[in-house]
Amino acid sequence: MSRNKTRIIFISLLSVFLVLQSCGPVYAWDFIVNAEPETVFAFPGQTVSYTVQVSLVTPPAAVVSLLVSPWTPQLDGLSFSFSPTASGTPPFTRTLYVTVSFSKAPGPYTIPVAGFNAATGFRTDYVQLMVLEAAPITDWSLSNPAMNPQSPKIGDPTTFSVVLRTLSTNQPYPQSVRVAAILDGTFLGSGTLPYPGPTGSPRTVTLTTPWVATEGHHTMLWVADPSPYSYQDPYRYNNEIALSFTVAAAPPPFDFSVSVSPPTQKVTAGESTSYVIVVLLVSGVAQPVSLSLVGLPSGVTHTFNPISSNPTFQSTLEVITTKTAKPGTYTLSLTASGGGVIKTASLTLEIEAAPEEDFTITVTPTSSEIEQGEATTYVITVNAVAGFKSAVDLSTSGVPAETVASFSQTKITTGGTSILTIKTSRKTPTGAHAITVVASGGGKTHDATIVLTVKQGKPPTVSETLAEHSLIIIILLVALVIVLVTFVALFTMKHKPSPRSPLDLPPRR
Repeated sequence: MSRNKTRIIFISLLSVFLVLQSCGPVYAWDFIVNAEPETVFAFPGQTVSYTVQVSLVTPPAAVVSLLVSPWTPQLDGLSFSFSPTASGTPPFTRTLYVTVSFSKAPGPYTIPVAGFNAATGFRTDYVQLMVLEAAPITDWSLSNPAMNPQSPKIGDPTTFSVVLRTLSTNQPYPQSVRVAAILDGTFLGSGTLPYPGPTGSPRTVTLTTPWVATEGHHTMLWVADPSPYSYQDPYRYNNEIALSFTVAAAPPPFDFSVSVSPPTQKVTAGESTSYVIVVLLVSGVAQPVSLSLVGLPSGVTHTFNPISSNPTFQSTLEVITTKTAKPGTYTLSLTASGGGVIKTASLTLEIEAAPEEDFTITVTPTSSEIEQGEATTYVITVNAVAGFKSAVDLSTSGVPAETVASFSQTKITTGGTSILTIKTSRKTPTGAHAITVVASGGGKTHDATIVLTVKQGKPPTVSETLAEHSLIIIILLVALVIVLVTFVALFTMKHKPSPRSPLDLPPRR
């Protein structure tokens, strides 16, 4: 702002003030302005700040505008700004930023910080700015320390990084600064790094030589512009930043155990059996473990469920035999492998010969007691042995005289039944009779014996006797009729006159 413009603005404001004064007071209110600190030191090219507080003395309040006034020639080379705004209604607080040009001469400067309202006029507070001899002053800042990997394990190559910035400076860019990396009090590296600017621009600094992680708690310290200082850094508290971390002890190596239960199983050829396999985590981080089995004889297969998993886990080993599997005792070898670790266990399989295909026959009941002329029944059941599948024919032997034996079906398959009915007559001999039920099929024959006890029946009634002999009577009657018919025919033929000859005429008279 030129001197002439400043004078014109000042005269205009003063004229307005005098006019208002001549009209008498309009508002009965007042305020004061207070700026702190009283003195601030700055180098050419640096920006400093003051806190300006506007307080209400007598209400009501109105808008107050802040400015640096009156302007004097000694303020040339200084620029001013209020943040966030240059006005407000008391009470309020603002920040006054003062930027010193690189050409500003060293010395003390008085800054009039004024608040203006048309009704009350100016209220001014004065602060001092002490411009120092120019020197290389830069406010360096370190932030965001990091490491890769973020959680190193023992032996991991680890790199460190940090973000470097300038927060303020009175020197032009590019600049350079020395940065040091110190781990647990020991220098890992240091060097002078170029910084291209502008102010506030981040640059990531990385320690190029990896550190091999060791067990324990560690602190990584980054320092910008370490002693001896090259810059008159006004805020050295942000020149250092630390990163603390812990490297845990190395985990134990991966290991596991394997067991089989029961250790021995017996099985009949053609059937199956099973074992329980337990894979137990012993140490380290679990990794997949796979199972395998060797030593099975011909005609035998196996399955694992599951065949692979992370320990600790349980698997079922099923061994399936066929009827052709050779009987004997076999030692099998179980192998569990994973993560570079191999464990084995032994188990025993005893195979017994498969039974020959056959069938059985049962009769229910095995004995019964009836009277002459009565009937009884038996249930015949045929069951398979070792997968017998042929049909079976049924027959009987030993059935007493005057007795009839019949089956509901004479051919049945295994698992089927047939009803045997034995019917006696009044002439069936009394006493105990052993009757044999014979079943034959598939080249096999089996029988079962039942006992039939026949007791004396009650005497027959007249009607029963007649009914029992009716056929004989009918036969005799028919024979009698035939004899009579024959006799009559013969008699008739014997007494019939002889036929006359045509020449045998009676004599004429």
